[in-house]
Amino acid sequence: MNFSTMFSTIDAHVAGEAFRIVVHSSITLDKEDIMANHDYLRTVYQDECDFLLNEPRGHQGMRGCITLPSSVADVGLLFFAHSRKKVFSYSALIATVTALIETGNLARTENDCYRIETVNGIYTVLAACTNEQVDAISLESSTHLLENQSDYRVVEVDESRRYLIKALPDEIPSIQLEYLSAIMKWGKKAAQQYGNTYPDLSGIILAQSSDTASNEVRSIIFDPDGNIVRSPGIDSTFAIFTAQLEAGGEHTKLINKSIFDSVLVANLVDKTNKRFSIQAQGFTTGMHHFIYDRDDPLKNGFLLK
Repeated sequence: MNFSTMFSTIDAHVAGEAFRIVVHSSITLDKEDIMANHDYLRTVYQDECDFLLNEPRGHQGMRGCITLPSSVADVGLLFFAHSRKKVFSYSALIATVTALIETGNLARTENDCYRIETVNGIYTVLAACTNEQVDAISLESSTHLLENQSDYRVVEVDESRRYLIKALPDEIPSIQLEYLSAIMKWGKKAAQQYGNTYPDLSGIILAQSSDTASNEVRSIIFDPDGNIVRSPGIDSTFAIFTAQLEAGGEHTKLINKSIFDSVLVANLVDKTNKRFSIQAQGFTTGMHHFIYDRDDPLKNGFLLK
């Protein structure tokens, strides 16, 4: 066995959205900038990325993050996923900063403000810590409405990620687990229907208002391939809030609950510019060491369906 191809990872989740954070590996990323490293990772190390998402007997919802040094931020972060299109997630920033601080891989700053370099730019997050435990991470983001159709809306987050928002169709009484089969069927159909019109969609959101007074919604988000994301999603929370405000809503807070009852709460920062804040906690669920065997006839691992 060749132990030089060992990977050390930290598994974490944010409101149910799971990430495998690679902190030590045989992957060498020393190009001149993060975009060059991103391209090199996908070109040279795609098999290793697939392996890390698929083992031990992985699942479709697992997403990967590779940390690397940055000359312009506290840490650099590259993303990989089963879907080659999905390259960014706010939850990944929260999960990674939490895991790195709590394991001592990221030195705390005086104000606990951290800058993360990604291929989408540099993002700033603020950590609330008790000793070396991260109690929560907060961040802000802006959105705008791209389309306002009679039966759906399209919202863009950070001028880069687009989401289509639909209200519940007649065949789905509510976003509850008892209707999961019908919801999954709807998601697959919607991905095919809208994927042709909007090939650059980051996701499709099904939203249901459940408590008008407190502005609580239940929602479920589908990846472009129609698979369900377990978390309510930070981007999708901002997108639903934007659609509400564009429809004349006056709330300053949105409670977004997933079908699995995980919750994210967004607050309005600037109504004119559709700027929101959110605070969430990352949870470390495990640490792993993987050994990648290039001679294994099934070296890319297994994906549980």
